[in-house]
Amino acid sequence: MSWVAQVRAPVQRKLLVAFLLITLLFIAMGAFSLFTIREMSRQSELLDRAHQRLERAQEIHHSLAMQMHLTAMALLVRDEAAVASVLRENNRFNEALAQLEAAVEDPERVVIQKVRAGQEEAMVIVADIANLVRDGKIAAATQLHASREDPLYRSIDARVAEMVQRENAGMVSLRDGLRAAQQRSLVVMASFAAISVLLALGGGFVISWALIRPVYAAHGLLNELAGGRFGGTVTVPNRDEFGELAARLSATSRELARLDAEQRCAAQELGALNAKLEQASKAKSEFLANMSHELRTPLNAILGFTEMLSDGLYGPVPAQYKEPLADIQTNGRHLLRLINDVLDLSKIEAGRMELAMEEYSAQEVVGMVRASLRSLAEEKGLDFKVEVDPGLPEVLRGDAKRIMQCLLNLAGNALKFTKRGGVTIRAARDGDCVRYSVSDTGIGIPTDQLAEVFAEFRQVDATVTREFGGTGLGLSITKKFVEMHGGRIWVESRLNEGSAFHFTIPLRSEIASTV
Repeated sequence: MSWVAQVRAPVQRKLLVAFLLITLLFIAMGAFSLFTIREMSRQSELLDRAHQRLERAQEIHHSLAMQMHLTAMALLVRDEAAVASVLRENNRFNEALAQLEAAVEDPERVVIQKVRAGQEEAMVIVADIANLVRDGKIAAATQLHASREDPLYRSIDARVAEMVQRENAGMVSLRDGLRAAQQRSLVVMASFAAISVLLALGGGFVISWALIRPVYAAHGLLNELAGGRFGGTVTVPNRDEFGELAARLSATSRELARLDAEQRCAAQELGALNAKLEQASKAKSEFLANMSHELRTPLNAILGFTEMLSDGLYGPVPAQYKEPLADIQTNGRHLLRLINDVLDLSKIEAGRMELAMEEYSAQEVVGMVRASLRSLAEEKGLDFKVEVDPGLPEVLRGDAKRIMQCLLNLAGNALKFTKRGGVTIRAARDGDCVRYSVSDTGIGIPTDQLAEVFAEFRQVDATVTREFGGTGLGLSITKKFVEMHGGRIWVESRLNEGSAFHFTIPLRSEIASTV
């Protein structure tokens, strides 16, 4: 089998040669079958001819017997008409003898000619007997029959019987030969067919194994590669496409081993770098949490003193100072909200944010959100509604403060990005959860940017930031608070048609998460 694989030839040519050899074997078997059939047909034709000759010989023998019988009858009944029957039987005798003579070989024709000569002589005697019978000379006719006709007929009968026996022996010999030829042909054909099939199977096995063995070897290597065991090789004796494939697979395996080693080293380095980055991120979050707390204390003092000045606790405030003081308070509160967002995000990232689980009412939460933002809605002339499903349980469990903060962020964004129309807050039961929704008729969000709205410090585009302000932390913090409750949040929106933010929280959340 290996020598087939080592032949330097394309696989297609090897297969074509194998198929050609098998085809030639079957063609040879078919040719031998045709030769055998032709020989059997020839033997059958010879047997048929022998049978016909035997029938003619038997017919001659029967006709001769009838002539002898009719002659004897003519002498007994003393009737010339009986002799005429002998003549008619002689015609049948001569016709059958002529047919037999045309069918036999030259040696047998000599015997037939002797039979014909004897028959002609017998017919002369029969004519003489007929004349004697006609003249009433029965005794002379009987004497002629006994002395000349009967011995002559017996001589002819002996020759005809010999002919019949010879033809019968020839037919028996042909029949036996035909039977032996049939058996011999069957044996030879069966042997030839068995040898052809064995050669075809052997050739097919050799060719197929020479092709399948490298496939098995390649399959084993591919299994090793799929299992992450790189560096193996495929060794096959083929000097064809399979040999080239084996060499390429071996080269690929070695290259994968090299890349795997490099990747493992890179993974180790990346793991060490990630550990350092995680430490740096945690240090950053702790720093921001501490700094946000330190910044919020003096900022609250500034806002307090500004409010005291605006209220006249330190005396009347000149008119030209009232507007700057109002601007200081507005920007201070905005800065305080930003610091609070950064503080919440820093606590969450530092793992210091905890939820205070308690029983609360969804009706009260959405009511407080509406009360907090109603003035902003009225200022912009927007319709601001809340809807609570009557089927929602009156008492739920969760961190009401953080849930309200989530709704404030969502509703505040909705009011900020809506110029006309309205904003609606809904609370409804959704299986074992409460589903909060905030929908608006604002500017909407492009479909290709929906996946980015919950990212930190991200907004849809720069024009939104310039026109409406904000740091992009509100939605990120909202998402983290929802997930801390064991819920999920998503958004549905179309550009210039409005948005709808939804989040679900278990009816009774027992998670006191520290994220």
